[in-house]
Amino acid sequence: MIHKPTSHNQYLIGLDLGTSAVKGVIMQSDGNIIARSKAKTEYNMMPGVVIQFDAEKFYENVVKVIRELVNAMPKDGTVEALSMASASGNTLLTDDYGKPLYPAISWMDKRVTDEMDKVLGKMDPADVHRIVGWPLSKQFPLAHLSWIKYHRPDLLKNASKVCMTTDYINFRLTGNLGIDQSTATTFYLQEQESSKWYLPYLKSLGLTSQMLPPIFSTGTVLGGITYDAANDTCLQTGTPVVLGAFDHPCAARGSGVLNEDEILLSCGTSWVGFLPVKNRNFALNQKMLIDPFLRAENIWGAMFSLSAVALRVDEYICRFISDSSDRYSEFDKLAANAVPGAGGLIIDPYADPDDFISGHHSKHEIARAIMEGVAFHLRHRIDSLKSDGLKISSITMVGGPSESYPWPQIVCDVLGMELSVVNGSCAGAAGAAIIAGIGVGIYADERDAVKKTSFNKNILTPDKNLEVLYTDRYRDFQTRVNLSSRNL
Repeated sequence: MIHKPTSHNQYLIGLDLGTSAVKGVIMQSDGNIIARSKAKTEYNMMPGVVIQFDAEKFYENVVKVIRELVNAMPKDGTVEALSMASASGNTLLTDDYGKPLYPAISWMDKRVTDEMDKVLGKMDPADVHRIVGWPLSKQFPLAHLSWIKYHRPDLLKNASKVCMTTDYINFRLTGNLGIDQSTATTFYLQEQESSKWYLPYLKSLGLTSQMLPPIFSTGTVLGGITYDAANDTCLQTGTPVVLGAFDHPCAARGSGVLNEDEILLSCGTSWVGFLPVKNRNFALNQKMLIDPFLRAENIWGAMFSLSAVALRVDEYICRFISDSSDRYSEFDKLAANAVPGAGGLIIDPYADPDDFISGHHSKHEIARAIMEGVAFHLRHRIDSLKSDGLKISSITMVGGPSESYPWPQIVCDVLGMELSVVNGSCAGAAGAAIIAGIGVGIYADERDAVKKTSFNKNILTPDKNLEVLYTDRYRDFQTRVNLSSRNL
């Protein structure tokens, strides 16, 4: 790869195709983020069952974000490359011309019941985890495709390509279909260690590897912006599009979390703990999600999740605090003005709000208890990892809640460890911009990018006066909440 000298006129676009919104940044090669943009994702939902969306509208959101970023760039600047982080796991079938045959099925969709057993046979969860890198689930493409094959075999018969929405966006931008090893993990069809499609699963589904996107390494240039995509995005024709990664590994890159003793808390719809590890078997034994993170260094990414915890928190906020459009601002202010310990109130965000009785507690205490409840769940998971031999020297927090107050400080105090906030809600997009720079030679690799970029870092330290209080409150939380039943 040819490495380019950095220049203040070089710009990189990083996108984060998240669950709730498409976010993006335009970043100078020195790490200076000059603009952000965001577009909300709209879903077609049957409550509790079907969650799908229009892939064309999704593309329109992406190009809207790109246009706004390009227009924010100084006139003497040049976009050197674009890449994207992605929550992914959304299934899409297309015809010979790349036109969707059916709405994209979201990873949050819950229509699958026993279709996997009927199509694939009884699967050993441990085997699935070892092969694909993620624990067996009914909410990702392997499950979606089983449902389609059982209920709508006509769709598979008429499909030319089977992909995910990230691959579709890359195809619309470049005319080429391809997928990186990291995003391919969410497909549940990749044999992760060899980075090849797992043929036994394909055979059961009636698919061929030619129907799926070719697999490449993160940082591979997939192609250049086409003439049509240039008109859509305001980018120059031929601008390189670089294959990115799953959103949390991108956020790790965008916040400089690259070493074994570091942990990233990536807080979105789900709160995810991301840990670089060299021992893949450790992650398997812990039943953690695994990402092919820094393969050149033999470093994997291991992830645990407080699954969809933001949705559960929102239920409590709407029920007991406010259902207005600015409810999160009110939520933050109330929690900030409450006494640590929330007046003895304990709230498990995963418990049914219908069972919660506020009693004499104020909205201030309810808000504080919700934040502390999430932090206690984090402490439980991290303490469990430590007890199994994992060493953690630093914690970095990113995502929307990291830009609020007092949530980061509460997490810091409950965990009893110094905590850094880097790039907030745009860490995933910043990581994608770094991958774009690696793809075109501006950075040699992730560690070179850390040396050449300078991101603002807010360092929080735990309040020693709260150590005894939170130790006692955490014990109370453990006693009242059946933590072993949580799928974290």
